[in-house]
Amino acid sequence: MPISEINRKIEVYMKGVICIGDKTTHGGQVLSGSGKMKFAGIGVARLNDPVSCPQHGNTFIIEAHPSFKDNGIPVAFHGHRCGCGCTLISSQKGATVIAMR
Repeated sequence: MPISEINRKIEVYMKGVICIGDKTTHGGQVLSGSGKMKFAGIGVARLNDPVSCPQHGNTFIIEAHPSFKDNGIPVAFHGHRCGCGCTLISSQKGATVIAMR
């Protein structure tokens, strides 16, 4: 592999991928996510995936990682937010995703 190609690849470390069923700081949970990209057998949550919120009704994920994507859709991680202002809480805190850009 040429040096120029190696230099273009950057490792990105991300902790706490969000999956279907993960909770929010308002007591809600992620309602759906990817059918293809899974972590521990559960679909990952992505930008615009639906989330329940007991305080504000149903909402959507509005923040996600700009370069870690599932079929072109950014994947959500611990601390990303939903439209109602709550933040996502990962049940996969010990997990680290390593992606090459």
